[in-house]
Amino acid sequence: MKRRVSLFIVLMLVVPVTSMFAGTNGYLLNCFCARSYARGATLLAIPDNGAILLANPAGLTQLSGRAVGVGLGILAPTVKFQNTINPVTEADKAYYPMPFLSFIDPMQGSKWAWGFGFNVVGGMGTDYKLNHNLFRDQQGQFIQQEYYSNFGYMRIGPGVAYQINDKLSVGAGFQVYYGMLDFKMPFSLDPVTSMNGVAAPNGMTFGQMFAADPAMGGFGYSEVTAYAELNDLAGFGYGANLGVYYEVNDKFSVGLAYTSPTTMNFTGEAKMDMNAQFNDAFLMAVQGVIMQNPTMSMEQAQAAVMQMFGQMGIDMTAGVATEYSDVEVDFDVPAKYAFGFGLKPSSKLTLGLDIEYIMWEDAFDNMPMAFKEGTNTNINTMINGDANDGTFNYNFPLAWENIWNFKMGADFKLNEKTNLRAGFIHGSNPVPSNTVFAIFPAIVENHVTLGFGHNFGNIMFDFAYIHALNKAQDAVTSNHLIANEYNGSTDELSENLFMTTLGYSF
Repeated sequence: MKRRVSLFIVLMLVVPVTSMFAGTNGYLLNCFCARSYARGATLLAIPDNGAILLANPAGLTQLSGRAVGVGLGILAPTVKFQNTINPVTEADKAYYPMPFLSFIDPMQGSKWAWGFGFNVVGGMGTDYKLNHNLFRDQQGQFIQQEYYSNFGYMRIGPGVAYQINDKLSVGAGFQVYYGMLDFKMPFSLDPVTSMNGVAAPNGMTFGQMFAADPAMGGFGYSEVTAYAELNDLAGFGYGANLGVYYEVNDKFSVGLAYTSPTTMNFTGEAKMDMNAQFNDAFLMAVQGVIMQNPTMSMEQAQAAVMQMFGQMGIDMTAGVATEYSDVEVDFDVPAKYAFGFGLKPSSKLTLGLDIEYIMWEDAFDNMPMAFKEGTNTNINTMINGDANDGTFNYNFPLAWENIWNFKMGADFKLNEKTNLRAGFIHGSNPVPSNTVFAIFPAIVENHVTLGFGHNFGNIMFDFAYIHALNKAQDAVTSNHLIANEYNGSTDELSENLFMTTLGYSF
């Protein structure tokens, strides 16, 4: 796919392969290096690798020397969906790479330390072929539609730390975010609020006409649906993180961290095709004309309906599919507060506990979308009442909830060169039952983690395996905020993640 040229061209060679659920809590990656992930993604108060730069930069002062870290994770999710017209359907299998890179310099002999890092923050996506009641052939058989999403984003930036005394350090980092977004799916809207063009001399709008009871001359639709494609959206954002590290004694340490909220402004192109919806309405109108005029032939009724729509400013020969050459989507990343504890009950055993509070309510209440320069005069007329006004604004509902995330793990030193690690992560599900839907099911709660590390002199090798336990969530049975097709639906998600990290100290 075409990607935008930017100053971050080197990173752009890596990021396009980075997407999908990435880890996850909501759509956030729980961790991004194998050493920390293997022990339950605990890191805030156990600063023993370069990933501390992007989690709690204050911990940079605790590292022993300059080092480079390079990591790669491979994520294999299993995603399933079902509703009243789709049996349990599994999304296409895919494997998603997730890179990580860090350079850290504790600046021996100085109270200062600094570093520079890159990591995948999160993402999500699916690829289904599903039935939808609106999309059928002339025999009434379903024409399966693609339900596809691909969202991923990364951050890159420096961090710096200062050691105030032997026990206390503080740190801060600045990051540039870059992300990409594509999706394809049936896109449903409330006709009354989205179709504001006037359809009749009495002031009735197209939305009111599409929603009105057929007995009152309407179509009785509670929603109108277009097949939507958002292609090659890409955007930047900026953020910061702050951290504090305090070593109570040689057995107990505390870490505090804050990650700022960020808005990434995606821009790109989109297509909307309402032909299936309009064909359904046209057929209903023709049937209504024949019922009122039984002597009319089908051809005469069709001509009468075409004339009726023509009087409303709708040219039936132009169809109802449009392209928007200028699309903007504001995608928010939540603020996160975190605190962690590190405990060393013996020289061989380290225990960690990290607790996070993620503010999804502010970030994912809705997703503002602006469509501009629409090319189809019929759609422009129905939405805005002006054939030349190709704009459309919509707040995509999400209504995610704030959550707590608990990470716990153990690191056991088997010998001077080898460590064994294990952990567990529990996070609440931020997605409510009235907005969970097929291409955005970020619902995983529990993870089990295992791994090991081995020291080859100046080279450190770490491996982690993470299994996200299967989570199923039922949607509401009515009044789903995104579309009627999700009423009574069920989403399922589980994940397997394999991650390795190589570190080189010098």
